[in-house]
Amino acid sequence: MQGSSAAGPAPTVLIAEDEFLLALEIEELLRGMGCRVVGPAAGVSELLVLIERTPCDLAFLDVHLRHDETVYAVVDRLQALKIPFVFMTAYGEEGIDPRYADARVICKPFSEQQIESCLSALVRSRPWQGEDGVPRRH
Repeated sequence: MQGSSAAGPAPTVLIAEDEFLLALEIEELLRGMGCRVVGPAAGVSELLVLIERTPCDLAFLDVHLRHDETVYAVVDRLQALKIPFVFMTAYGEEGIDPRYADARVICKPFSEQQIESCLSALVRSRPWQGEDGVPRRH
């Protein structure tokens, strides 16, 4: 998924992760796959500000953030903007609020191949992506 392709320009990806080293690793992986990165951020209020100030195309979201926050308020905003996302969790799908049962989930620890596969699936799911590869922004 390096850089731009016939599928369009490289996506901008929001990262929500409260474990500093893991956040850096995910950021590095996504940048290595040609993505632009927003964040990483570890708190709900910071993430909501980022969403409003810096348009993103996709999001990788840790479910449980710092200060015992969950990422669900961020998910609700992303859904309102029709921005695809994936939950990242060490707790498995059982740890996800039932309201989001249909969401993509990647379990920690994950591999580079899992991140790349998930990224490809999210890119394909973008509702505003035109057949000509030109993003139809929200």
